[in-house]
Amino acid sequence: MIELEGVTKQYLYGARILGATEMCVADGEIVALLGDNGSGKTTLLKVIAGVTDCDGKVLIDGNSVAKRPDDVVMVFDDLAVFENRSFYYNLAYPLMIRGYDKADIDKKVKECAERLGIVACLYERVRKMPLIDIKRLAIARLFLRKYRALLVDDITDGLSREEADELWGEVMPILLEIAKSGVSVIYSTKSLKEALSISDRIAVLHCGELKQLDSAKRIYDAPSNIWAAQATDRHYYFERARLEAENGKLTVVLGVKTPNKPSDEYRLDGSAFIGKIAYGYENKQIYVGWHACDFADDGERLEDVAYAVFEDGRYILHTVSGICVESAVKKSRVCTLPKIEKVMLFDFENENSILTD
Repeated sequence: MIELEGVTKQYLYGARILGATEMCVADGEIVALLGDNGSGKTTLLKVIAGVTDCDGKVLIDGNSVAKRPDDVVMVFDDLAVFENRSFYYNLAYPLMIRGYDKADIDKKVKECAERLGIVACLYERVRKMPLIDIKRLAIARLFLRKYRALLVDDITDGLSREEADELWGEVMPILLEIAKSGVSVIYSTKSLKEALSISDRIAVLHCGELKQLDSAKRIYDAPSNIWAAQATDRHYYFERARLEAENGKLTVVLGVKTPNKPSDEYRLDGSAFIGKIAYGYENKQIYVGWHACDFADDGERLEDVAYAVFEDGRYILHTVSGICVESAVKKSRVCTLPKIEKVMLFDFENENSILTD
């Protein structure tokens, strides 16, 4: 089990890379760290691996990672290989420094190479080989010895789309096999497809903050903030709105006036949210967000469609203002108001959900 308690990473000159992070990854669980470049994924993994210092506690099976470094194995973003050495040497090295017998090393190296299909590369220098095979080398090292926690940092980064799909197809069953043995697994990625593929839960990171840690379905259905919503749905739409409460009636007002937008308001019945909103938001500005599949079929606010893109069995209709509406068929004009029962409500300042249920 991996446990993080108040983990924070800050440079001496004051820049903070990780906010106070709390996380627990159970034995045999697979968690995907999802975030863009600069979100803090690599730093968080290095902190867990014990190669980067931090404030707070990092525990592996209840013990400080500093006292049990061999309990953790990490596939680094730079792959941590000896470029001027052979594949064989790179696989043998971790066993050599632990005093393994030469015959055992040779047997283990060849078994690992066989698992990843790189036997033909064993006596080639790393720097001469394709990146995808070097990544296979890094993955092959996972079978050299036993450990309790596995960290994999964006293993498909830098590959073409075809190579990334090919490698991920090879890595998925390996991570599942390792997790099945009881190892806690965390892998980072910028790809939602990879994050969704085998993870039990997804940890959404943005600017060093853990925005939400939950199952993909829970994040999609009930995002705790706008960042988590957009991480699991790139077409997620949100806009400024206002809550009006009067005589026991709740109204969600869209299209409110902004410094760059004239007032063109649309009033939606918000009775479904009565008793479900945190205290103090009545008659205040908020954000309202919803998925591309949750636009109303018809309504007052209509927009022309600029173009349509066919994705995963449906059309994504891009309006002239840039809103993305999901549809089973092509249309030239769409409603850009939501099905009110499908929307989420967020704080206007911090963008966190204000729904209590």
